[in-house]
Amino acid sequence: MSRSVLGLLTMALCACQPDASPPPTSQGLGWHQSLHPQLRQVTPEYRLTFPLDHGAHPEYGLEWWYLTANLNDPQGQPLGLQWTLFRSKVSADTDTSWNDGQLWFSHLAIEYQGRHHAIERWARGGSGQAGVRAAPFSAWLDHWQLASSGSEFLPLQLTADSPMGKLSLTLSDSPLVLHGRDGFSQKTPNPDHASHYYSLPHLSATGQFTPNEQTKALALEGQAWMDREWSSQLMASDYQGWDWLSLHLEDGRALMVFRMRSPALGDYFSGSLIEADGRVTPLKGEQIRWNADAWSTLDGVRYPVGWQLSLPEHQLSGRIETRMSDQRNRLSIPYWEGPVQADGSLQGEGFIEMTGY
Repeated sequence: MSRSVLGLLTMALCACQPDASPPPTSQGLGWHQSLHPQLRQVTPEYRLTFPLDHGAHPEYGLEWWYLTANLNDPQGQPLGLQWTLFRSKVSADTDTSWNDGQLWFSHLAIEYQGRHHAIERWARGGSGQAGVRAAPFSAWLDHWQLASSGSEFLPLQLTADSPMGKLSLTLSDSPLVLHGRDGFSQKTPNPDHASHYYSLPHLSATGQFTPNEQTKALALEGQAWMDREWSSQLMASDYQGWDWLSLHLEDGRALMVFRMRSPALGDYFSGSLIEADGRVTPLKGEQIRWNADAWSTLDGVRYPVGWQLSLPEHQLSGRIETRMSDQRNRLSIPYWEGPVQADGSLQGEGFIEMTGY
């Protein structure tokens, strides 16, 4: 849900506002009340409109443009990629030519040849250092950029670099799909905790990667997934964090499932089963059976790294495994983000995100 990192946004908000209520857990997860009364709230009546909704929504508290990709080099070696641009409203009172009250930050993570590395960049809104334009689409922070190649939204071009190397990717050919009810995605049984959420789950990806200290670029190809969410209130204080999973199935379909974890109330499940042509079947809690069966202990914290997942009503089941035992993005606030592989009738590959552990 993303392909969402609410904890990161919340901590950023709290850090920028001395009078903001502290987060309810040590992980800083969840936005449990609107920090500014004038923030617009997510409602089921909102109808997503494009290309307008590809752009920023500064009247909401937080949002993100979230890209993950499962790629292979010419030798068939997998390369996992995450690039995300976040926007959060950190001040209700500031609106000047050099500070519009928005905070932008971006994450880039690459997993390749047994190494997982993540870096981040930050920018103040109003400076021009970061931003999003709806049409022709462009999202950037410094020289990291995800932008339309022409007047249409697709294809997109991603350019970014990290200590592991330089990336250039072209992303094309995916339908746009709405999650939940026409893009209204509930995160708990309470509809006040929701986001507007859509995806491009079937992106074809081609490009190149030039490892640092090398001059020869490696060709890349594979599949990518872009998530878009925005909200002003998402996670209730009874919930500790979430697990979010995306899969590209070998039969051409795609799957997104997430759960909000609550020891007191029980976990809240939701998801979407997506056909190759973009038709979506919403998935509800009782239709999703998702249980961890393998763990990795890192710095005293136990993380799940293997799961049994089944959707009995759709005759889908299999085991999901992370490609590495440590896929933590060790940034200002750490969280787990990395590629996974699946077997059984869920045969395919994708990404897992986990927070609150």
